Amino acid sequence: MNCFAKIWQFAVVLSLFVTPLVWAKITIYMCGDSTMQDWYESAYPKQGMGQDFGYFFNADVEVYNAGRGGTTSQTYYEGHWLNNFVKNGVTYPAVSGLLKSGDYVFIMFGANDNGYKTGEANFRNSIGGMVTDARAKGAYPILLSPIRRSSFVGADSVYESYHAYPIFMRRVADSLNVPLIDLDTLSRNYLISVGEYYSHHYVNMFIDEGEYSTSGVQSDNQHLQQMGANSMARIVTEQIRVHKDANVKKLANYLAPMYQVNVNVSPAGSDSATTLSSYYPQGMKVTLKTTPKAGKTFLGWFDANGNKVSGNAVTQIRSDKMYSFVMGNKSTQYTAVYAGGSAVKSPMSGNALTTFPQSTPKCLNNDCSNLNSSSSGSFNPEEEEKMNYDIKKFFDAYEPDSGDGFSENNHVGYTGQGFFNFDNSKNSSAFYQMWFPAAQRVTMGIRYSFKGNSDRLVNIYLDHDYYVSFKSTGSFDVWDTAYVNIDLLSGENTLQFISMTDDGGPNIDAFGFSIEGVCRASDVNCKVQKQDSIQGNSSAKDSSKIAAIRGDVLRLTGAGNALVKVYDMNGRLVKREMVANVSEVPLSSMVKANGIYRVVVKQGVANYSATWAKVK
Repeated sequence: MNCFAKIWQFAVVLSLFVTPLVWAKITIYMCGDSTMQDWYESAYPKQGMGQDFGYFFNADVEVYNAGRGGTTSQTYYEGHWLNNFVKNGVTYPAVSGLLKSGDYVFIMFGANDNGYKTGEANFRNSIGGMVTDARAKGAYPILLSPIRRSSFVGADSVYESYHAYPIFMRRVADSLNVPLIDLDTLSRNYLISVGEYYSHHYVNMFIDEGEYSTSGVQSDNQHLQQMGANSMARIVTEQIRVHKDANVKKLANYLAPMYQVNVNVSPAGSDSATTLSSYYPQGMKVTLKTTPKAGKTFLGWFDANGNKVSGNAVTQIRSDKMYSFVMGNKSTQYTAVYAGGSAVKSPMSGNALTTFPQSTPKCLNNDCSNLNSSSSGSFNPEEEEKMNYDIKKFFDAYEPDSGDGFSENNHVGYTGQGFFNFDNSKNSSAFYQMWFPAAQRVTMGIRYSFKGNSDRLVNIYLDHDYYVSFKSTGSFDVWDTAYVNIDLLSGENTLQFISMTDDGGPNIDAFGFSIEGVCRASDVNCKVQKQDSIQGNSSAKDSSKIAAIRGDVLRLTGAGNALVKVYDMNGRLVKREMVANVSEVPLSSMVKANGIYRVVVKQGVANYSATWAKVK
């Protein structure tokens, strides 16, 4: 046998061993809602728990984050687990069809089930269906109870926002003998251990002015920012290491090396809060942040060698109190240095960790005495997430950028040019290309009408499912407004209305948001508006301060004469009025007909303009 033949024969034999090893690579499927999903960079620092989860594992494991925002156990099971999903022309295959023997499925629901009132029977059927399907494929399901909101009612108490759904998840785990990671309890303990301020500003989406280029001010105690998402994921891996279920614990063999990052503050006590010391896998982006106490001057972040660091691995960071880097393969430390302090040089060996926490303490260092809660029991447990009905600008829905239906004006009472009438079929849609100035949670108002005996369910989709059930207005000539809280993404994005019933959706007259600066990408003025926002046009900012619309009232903040003009959607001047030394102008008295109007105020060299809808 010649040399080439021997080499070929050896390669064939080797392939018999190598190929099964290649195909034996484990995939972890992450199934859940917005606290699990991947978020676009335009929503940063918002992240789901599954977004960076792959970094915790070595090359033998692949993580597929199939989380879908806004879903309940039922809508996920019926819409994403069993069926393909089409997003912006891309088809995402049904999760159940991707599974193979030896894979793992992490299933975490309950947050939206509580809001949409799924009920225990539907919850049990949907979670049970995913468990049964996974097992039939030879995969291992692992249930996770939902991550708790940071709704503090005291220093040692976090309200059970999702009520019975964590209990339902535990019951399903018991009845079907499925391994459970009780993230509801673990996240509660973690939130208590770090306290209310840290939970809000370092775990959840309480974002202050000027921290990120992609995010405005937010106060969202449900969704996670990067630091919080990675903390919750780390807690899950700690439970994997010690889990009593053999198949879960087997995953610990595939966890990557972890490296410590110690965080110091000098002088001690200069801060109100600072990123806690923790550990990270190689390649993960780490964000450090410090919040100065009143009167304290922050000088900068310093590395283990005593050098001040600069530059950020996360380009969206704007605050000088923050620093981000990519974790390397050595343990290290950083110091937040304030006036009068100095960097703490590292005595660390740089080696990977060999021991890990096995549970999350209820109190930091088992001592609750130093925890402080500013709410002091003021949180109302029965209070749902509030809507902001002050819609800053309405957009005529008459002509979408694309859609399945008709632009019509054959009924009375509409505003603008008309309304959009969906095809009478499931999944009929209307797409609007929008531009948003910042990633922010806002209230969206949708003006609509339809006559029928059944509600019409519509998915208001913006990289996230938001299901709105529209109730009949009793006539196509009678209009009402539905409201829903949604998460905007900064920059240009496609807003989708997708009907979920065979009757299609309601007639959509207009929609708007409780935030200034939104525009339709097709609007000729949108290009200028975007440029002003990007460049931080100072004259535009100064001019915007002279007035504001709150409901049906135009509020003037400056003294002296002001010229107020009101235009309809066709550009016709409806009302022109000069007002002198008044603080409020009732817009509803300036026009008679319902509709969407453009209000323009001129005071000296300053100008203000905004869209206002008269809908009463």
